[in-house]
Amino acid sequence: MAKPRHEKRASQRVQWQLPASMSFRGSGRAQVELKDISSRGLFFFTEARVEQDSKVEIVLMMPPEIGSFGSQWVCCQATVVRVEDKPGQKIGVAAVIDRCEALPQI
Repeated sequence: MAKPRHEKRASQRVQWQLPASMSFRGSGRAQVELKDISSRGLFFFTEARVEQDSKVEIVLMMPPEIGSFGSQWVCCQATVVRVEDKPGQKIGVAAVIDRCEALPQI
């Protein structure tokens, strides 16, 4: 019988499967597909090569369930904490949100 996994997340994740835009390494830009997000972190899929411990910036529409930023466009600076690179699949990336700012409405 398998042991239950210990939950490490400090806040509840919300399933949020929308496209977003990511920039990394100062000049690279890529589209990502969000899987889930919380007020402290997110998980997404991308075809771009991203390294663990790298800094990324992601622009996305925040879900309404997420605190003070819900239902608005935000820019999040995050640190990659895990990369899941399986042959034949998009790369899965888990990142901790370092800072998040609301974008101006246009």
